[in-house]
Parts: sequence; structure tokens; C-alpha cells
Amino acid sequence: MPDIRATTACQLLVCVLSVLAISSCVQSYPYLVLNDECRCENYHYRDPRLGIEIHLAASYRVKDVVTSTIEITFVNDSGDTLTLKQGFIKATSLNVRYANNDMFQPLPFVDVQPGKRFVMTIEGRDTDQSSDPWLKIAGERVTIELKRLRLGSRDIPPLLFRLMPVNPQFSL
Repeated sequence: MPDIRATTACQLLVCVLSVLAISSCVQSYPYLVLNDECRCENYHYRDPRLGIEIHLAASYRVKDVVTSTIEITFVNDSGDTLTLKQGFIKATSLNVRYANNDMFQPLPFVDVQPGKRFVMTIEGRDTDQSSDPWLKIAGERVTIELKRLRLGSRDIPPLLFRLMPVNPQFSL
């Protein structure tokens, strides 16, 4: 017959460890994309004339510093190849200092074939620690700019996305 005290102690230990694991998790909060009269967590840019789509979603976490993650999906529904090889991306943050803030960085050396998609993720981490990193989220704005994308022999005009973090400490 099992020892009831050992079983109870084991259950208590599991309970305590579960609470500690849950409390150490850092919750993620979304950014809203503020383009085309939209306040969307998942923004879909579509150019039916060219047959391309760009989906954008971003989130952030606050622990000791602010860490942001941006996911961009390039969808090619045209008959030509969408090339990112000569393209650049720039993320500009108003309040949070990222290593490459406000500097164009090359996009991956990728061709997106007709009928295919390519997903890229960018993560940025604040380079400055503060006593209260939540203060950086208040009034924060991020701008994402994509340029020099090509569809076949055609240039795609530069694209600009404006983001605002959802701040759980304030109501919208």
C-alpha cells in the first residue's frame, strides 16, 4: 500500500513547481498595425495588380528589457518570381533602443516562386536596461520599411507599416 504522506508530499511538490514555472513565464503582448484605417494584430497588405501579399504580425515581451518579435510573410500569387535578394528592411523604434534601430538591413537572399510563400522572423532586444522597462512601452511607436523588392523585372514601391504596442497597463 502506498505511503499517503509520500504521495501528498509529491503532489505538493508538483503543485509548487507548477506555480513557480507559471510565474516565471513572461507574457507576450501584440503590436497593432496602424495602416489603411486598420488597428490590426495581423495586418495583410495586398496588391491585386501585382499578385503579392505581405502579412505582418508583431509582439513584445517585457522582463528586464523589452524584446520584440516581428513576423513577415511574403506571399507570391503572381506568375513571376518575387525576389528579396536586393531588398532591405528598416525598423525604427521611438522609445526602445535596438541594436540596428533606424538602419537598413539586407533581407534574406531569397526568391519566392509563383504560388509560394516565405516567412521571416526578426527579433530585437533593447540595448538599455532601465528600472522600469514598461515606461518605454508608453507612447512607443515602431515603423517598418521594406524597399527594393522586385517582382520579375518590376520594382515594387517601398512599403511602410506603422505599429503601436498594446499596453496591458492602460486601456485602449
